Amino acid sequence: MNDTTDNITALPTATALPDNPLGIAQRHPGFCNHESVLLDEHSRTVQCAKCGATLEPFSFLLGNARLIERAWQSHREVSRIAKEIAERVHMLKKEELRLRAMVKRLQDKSGAVLDVRGKL
Repeated sequence: MNDTTDNITALPTATALPDNPLGIAQRHPGFCNHESVLLDEHSRTVQCAKCGATLEPFSFLLGNARLIERAWQSHREVSRIAKEIAERVHMLKKEELRLRAMVKRLQDKSGAVLDVRGKL
């Protein structure tokens, strides 16, 4: 069986390939949230102060707008839950006062002394 590489010959017009005109920049190891940015008024660019990446301005603003929108939704939800809990606590305090008054009236009526501290 013959080796197939023996039958391959270069075309007479074939030249060596030129260097690749495109390259991919190496990424920095790790992940950057781009928490601190620099705005260049002259070149109208947004650049991360931490990793030096140039960010597309609209995408950066859109991402921040979505983040702020989620934060406001969470804030509204937590505020609603806190208000509900405060209302329940207020109603429980009113109920406690009502029950304490009822116990006091019943004690005064019967003349017996009941110790209800720490047992409620």
